[in-house]
Amino acid sequence: MEKTELSKDQLKVLKASFDAFDKDKTGSIPTDVVGTILELLGHTLSEEELEDVIDEYDEDESGQLEFNEFVQLASNYVEPEEDYDALRKELREVFMMYDKEAKGFIPVDSFKQILRELDGAVPEEELDDIVDEIDADGSGTVDFEEFMEVMTGF
Repeated sequence: MEKTELSKDQLKVLKASFDAFDKDKTGSIPTDVVGTILELLGHTLSEEELEDVIDEYDEDESGQLEFNEFVQLASNYVEPEEDYDALRKELREVFMMYDKEAKGFIPVDSFKQILRELDGAVPEEELDDIVDEIDADGSGTVDFEEFMEVMTGF
């Protein structure tokens, strides 16, 4: 199994999971909760697999995992984050589907339509707020950089 280089966001999630099980704030968690945490991350291991994993990472055989041991273990089960260039390319393709005449921008109505397709539960007022924020110049259009900013937070 290959280790994943963890991003800051992934580390935050692992830290929050770890802290939730470190009830006494000792800086370690009992190895018997590792299976539960991995299940929360979407990985179910057999008893045998779990024992092997714990044996490998509980080096001092204390029955406890310190945070750094837990991160090393969890990095085997966390999906690598999509790289920014690949994400940008995918979003460019989506943008171009709506910018059929290759003008470099799309009308805010098309942008709202994309947002609705992504999450049909977003109230219309919230869509208007997003558009007002992104279309600060009031042009009634969204260019690709503005689109990227909304879609990725970058």
